Amino acid sequence: MKSIVHLSDLHFGTEDKTVLNALLGDLDGLTAPKPTLVVISGDLTQRARARQFHTARQFLDNLLVPYIVVPGNHDVPLYDVFRRLWSPLDLYKQYITDDLSPVFVQDELVVVGITTAHGVPHEQGRITREIADKACATFGASSVPWKILVAHHPFVTPHGVDKPAVDGADWALPQLERCGVDVILGGHLHVVHASDVAGFRSPDHKIICVPAGTAISTRRHGEPNSYNRLVFNGAMLNVYHRVWNGERFVDGPSKTYRRIERSGGNYEMDKLAQNNVPHEASAAPVTKM
Repeated sequence: MKSIVHLSDLHFGTEDKTVLNALLGDLDGLTAPKPTLVVISGDLTQRARARQFHTARQFLDNLLVPYIVVPGNHDVPLYDVFRRLWSPLDLYKQYITDDLSPVFVQDELVVVGITTAHGVPHEQGRITREIADKACATFGASSVPWKILVAHHPFVTPHGVDKPAVDGADWALPQLERCGVDVILGGHLHVVHASDVAGFRSPDHKIICVPAGTAISTRRHGEPNSYNRLVFNGAMLNVYHRVWNGERFVDGPSKTYRRIERSGGNYEMDKLAQNNVPHEASAAPVTKM
């Protein structure tokens, strides 16, 4: 059995220190089970400034377990137009990593990160055919049962979310399905889609899309700080939404999925159970930065 803690939109420069310290306690195994891997799906910084990247680097250095991180659009300079156009991820590469397509493989898991933040388009992001082909080559070379993609921008947006999917999602999602991707972990919207918390399926039920809110930032968009915990056990996947209740992170809604093999090598992800018991978190005030 393996587990992944999925964080997103940390936005260092706007972090809540109390929430940050509690999160580190969870990640270190002091207040929650220590995960196999920490995944961070972009927006480590608020405005891609050196001091914010430095703080993010310190956070990563304090992790006691392996991690995968990809950049988000906030990790690209907004006001420095020259850098945004010609070297959008220079500071990210300097402070965080120059590996823009990280890979983690262990037992049942292969996790591949991709970069959808390229400077232009700045907000929506995009996936290129070169990036998709490289990710699929990595997945295709592995025989492990669970294949997870990490990207900042969403590939599927559910009903009620008034923002587009990443540019290129229309052709990339079928390609990712063909190369065996089971789960896509993402962020960007700062909401976990209250109508379908703890993951939702692609239109043909082949991929579980798991969005994350902001783990530690005061830019909460009306939701409490939160993160996701995914537990893989054979053909079963449990997705737990962990939410901040003002004192600590607690379990909120959860879902259970099972991968069902179909004829001809096809499969789908079947939702078995859903727990919508209200969590203990209180509504957090919106802070606009």
